[in-house]
Amino acid sequence: MPLLSCTWPGKPLVAALLLAAVGCGSDLPQTVKVTGRVTFDGQPPPAAGSVLFLPTEAAEGFPLRPGSGAFAADGQFQAQTFEPGDGLMPGKYLISIECWDTPPNMQGNPGKSYVPKKFQSPQTSGLKLDITPNMRRQQVTFDVVTK
Repeated sequence: MPLLSCTWPGKPLVAALLLAAVGCGSDLPQTVKVTGRVTFDGQPPPAAGSVLFLPTEAAEGFPLRPGSGAFAADGQFQAQTFEPGDGLMPGKYLISIECWDTPPNMQGNPGKSYVPKKFQSPQTSGLKLDITPNMRRQQVTFDVVTK
């Protein structure tokens, strides 16, 4: 005889508690929505790519956590830290841009980037972002200068 049967009276209660634990709220830290656009010399990018956010300093009471945002051919992106479009943790960031003509691969192809070397590294790009805990939403534009 099984210990639990379909007629076990506590089964609906357990199921309800599991659904409540999964579906109600989140234990993830607060993020600030960050949306934006990547341009190349003020024009749409030559291909889809991504923006990478390297944290250099966390806001007080927040963890240091990197973020990213994929952009389409129109350059529009939504930053994410934990989930698509959730935004960034409050703090200071250095930014790099990726946009490939030919991506690198495991066969040894180093790839061909549309992005000048300067913008491929957060330490040399000159692109910075400061997100404070009291911000509701931040909209930014990052222009990759190729000329």
